[in-house]
Amino acid sequence: MKHHNGLNIIRRMLESARQGATKSRIMHDAYLSSEKTSVYLKLLQENKLLRCELGNRVYHTTEKGFQLLDESNELNEFLYKVDPIFSDLDSLGEFSDQFNEPRE
Repeated sequence: MKHHNGLNIIRRMLESARQGATKSRIMHDAYLSSEKTSVYLKLLQENKLLRCELGNRVYHTTEKGFQLLDESNELNEFLYKVDPIFSDLDSLGEFSDQFNEPRE
């Protein structure tokens, strides 16, 4: 599995809920525990990126969520044009870790 950071988790969750998905499906697709999935689901709903059908607890990506996915894909394409090493936002997380390491 590639780098596991917040943006990539959100992208995987929004992709999973594109056509409607249960919490279990989203949890599986995003490689998260139940507890972490609940935290992210709440965050995404509060920011109107996901909505939940109350009766059957199926989550759907909202229009705003689709916009975020589109914009992250556009950023991904731009980064690839700049340098193929950034062909996926996942690798950007790995790259940025180099700058966060403490210096001796």
